[in-house]
Amino acid sequence: MRRQLKVLACLGSLAALSSIPAPPAAAHSAGGGLETPLEGAQGGSAEDCRVTAAKPSVDAKGLIRGTASRSGCGQKALLRVRVQQAAAGPDRTLKSGSQRLTNGRITATLPCSDTPRRYYVTALDHQGQESTSDGVLLSCKKPPATTATTSTARTAGASSAETEVVRLTNRARVAGGCKPLVHDAKLRTAADRHSADMAAKGYFDHSSQDGRSAGDRIGAVGFAPVRTWGENIAMGQRTAASVVQGWLNSPGHRANIMNCKFTHIGVGQHSKGPHWTQVFAAH
Repeated sequence: MRRQLKVLACLGSLAALSSIPAPPAAAHSAGGGLETPLEGAQGGSAEDCRVTAAKPSVDAKGLIRGTASRSGCGQKALLRVRVQQAAAGPDRTLKSGSQRLTNGRITATLPCSDTPRRYYVTALDHQGQESTSDGVLLSCKKPPATTATTSTARTAGASSAETEVVRLTNRARVAGGCKPLVHDAKLRTAADRHSADMAAKGYFDHSSQDGRSAGDRIGAVGFAPVRTWGENIAMGQRTAASVVQGWLNSPGHRANIMNCKFTHIGVGQHSKGPHWTQVFAAH
């Protein structure tokens, strides 16, 4: 089958077209706090009594949690928990708390830092028992937020082939110094309708058989205001990679792909042909 490629680009101003059992949590302040569980069952001998410090961790709220527990004890004692930071000089106690109990656990919390730091927990009671956890490197630095311009997530309704066209197009743009395009749902609808119309009526042109241009079709889906727009169409290419490469090999089509003034894109593909439409625009 002979592969066909055509191009249309129009720039300029347009009219507006438009995821011991855990204790219940107690409230704590923003600066950190202490959680105290229900006291465990009494009983046990002095030989069985044990104090344990758990490795610190970060919870879903971005707080570092340090837990000390006491088990197998038969008498009440003051249990203390300390969350400490390993440092070049003397280690720092960042948060501490205590509770008089027989058996049970207490948790101290404090805000987490974006800078990775090594923390550990110390647990001790007034009977002289002590336990120190292993040190853990913790940080609460969040990954960069995924924005619309850099997201490769599939736009609602878009097929995997259409999404791949957007990805490959943006890869070429970034390599050429342009910002990636936003895969816009409205432009995707305009492109999809044109590919479907060409497939259903057996033509291959930028102008619909009712005389509408790409600009008219962009306005009809409510993408507004429109400052500039362009369109690439193709027929016969079986994969997203082949159609994008075909466009990049054609000077006119490549000019649309590499036009840094465009900010949004919509891609529509119809299996008959296959027909491909790639619409570009900017507000």
